[in-house]
Amino acid sequence: MMQLTNFIQKKSKLIKFLIVWVSSTIIDIVSLYILVDFLNVAIFTWVIISFLLAVINGFLLNKNWTFRNKSIKYKRQFAKFLIVSFIWLLITLFLMYIFVELLWIYYIISKVLTSLFVVIWNFLWNKYWTFNIGNLNSLDNNDYKFEYSIIIPAYNEEFRIIDTLMKINDFFSKKEQSYEIIVVDDWSKDNTIKKVNDLNLNIKIFKNDKNRWKWYSVKNGILSSNWKYILFTDADNSTPIEEFDNLFRYLDEYDIVIWSRYLDNSKLIIKQPLYRIIIWRLWNKIINFFLINWIKDTQCWFKLFKSDVAKKIFRLQKINWFGFDMEILLAWKSMWYKIKEVQVLWINSSNSRIRPIKDTLKTFMELIFIKVNYWFDWYK
Repeated sequence: MMQLTNFIQKKSKLIKFLIVWVSSTIIDIVSLYILVDFLNVAIFTWVIISFLLAVINGFLLNKNWTFRNKSIKYKRQFAKFLIVSFIWLLITLFLMYIFVELLWIYYIISKVLTSLFVVIWNFLWNKYWTFNIGNLNSLDNNDYKFEYSIIIPAYNEEFRIIDTLMKINDFFSKKEQSYEIIVVDDWSKDNTIKKVNDLNLNIKIFKNDKNRWKWYSVKNGILSSNWKYILFTDADNSTPIEEFDNLFRYLDEYDIVIWSRYLDNSKLIIKQPLYRIIIWRLWNKIINFFLINWIKDTQCWFKLFKSDVAKKIFRLQKINWFGFDMEILLAWKSMWYKIKEVQVLWINSSNSRIRPIKDTLKTFMELIFIKVNYWFDWYK
């Protein structure tokens, strides 16, 4: 008896789904019988109507009872449920044609046999796609021996990174907790690596297998770290490392904390050139309209994560260009993590390698790619 109880508890969703499936199948079959035998209409015309009645019943019961999904995105979920069910309909029509027209099996029996084929299809796709809300438990509660890991991507940074590394090292050396600094070199052609080694500061250096741009470097560094909190920042120290404390104080309540240039109290010591301000503000408006409307500054380069959160998100990362920031923020939303945007001090660097027109067009294509991935819940 105990084993039966345990089995029912472990398989409760599947059992509930089967009950819903039975109810939907009954609705499907009864409506089909009434429409065909009493109204004398062609079978395949009314298969579609009976199918739609079963879909509505299945969606409402599975959402509110089987999977207990609390999402308010009813239209989006119903669209996904309908897609899964439409494929189910195509399979049903194909099998019904074989059973009824070719094998001469009575259509009610044919309908029952067909339903048995597709029930597992429906359960798996609806569990892991339609009604999947991600992992609400953001942390694995790992027992970390060390505290901070600071990730810095570098490509031809010999003239900027040394001063940044010295400031970061001085800042964290004054704290009681342990820390590590990771420089991820993206196949620099200058003396970046030599100068970092000459510092003798016990800095870890990772090297990409080829030039992959800074966004891949961040991912490489994060997945190679094993510390409780992970910060990634730029080699130019445009956000001074002292701002770390302004972010860290929010980590008791939030999983991710990022800085923003566009909050009311943000301090911009050296502003960008006017043309870049216009481009970035316009681009930010586009991002807010099409993709992310809860973050004012998506392209920030001073982000602090809990390690478990960072690794879960960056394993899902597919883009290594400017869309990188938008993608990890959407991945966060898909997995229901808590994020905080805070104002900090920021000093613009004049050595930016951004190509305004070309990079903007490429990033727009990435925005579309991210939107499609998010819509289909592929960030889970």
